Amino acid sequence: MAIPRFFKIPRHKTFNYQPIFYDPDKDDRKARIKEIKREMGIVEESDDKTYKPTIQRGAMRNYFHKTEKVRRQSNLRLVIIIVILLFVAYLILFK
Repeated sequence: MAIPRFFKIPRHKTFNYQPIFYDPDKDDRKARIKEIKREMGIVEESDDKTYKPTIQRGAMRNYFHKTEKVRRQSNLRLVIIIVILLFVAYLILFK
């Protein structure tokens, strides 16, 4: 059974960064191979790749709905904390 928390700790953001190293010999080699294949009439499938965006339709709408939900939860948490503090203050001052 999980215990509900009043304060939610955000998770760290992760990135899939892969550094790119420039190798001029490798670029020259690839260019020569590509030129030879072009002269011979050999076409690779990798040459015909086109850019496909990863952003899907409705992604922004879903993002804003998610932030609204988090904002509502945050406001509810704040109201609960204020009510508890007022109750404790009442007990201290009038009892």
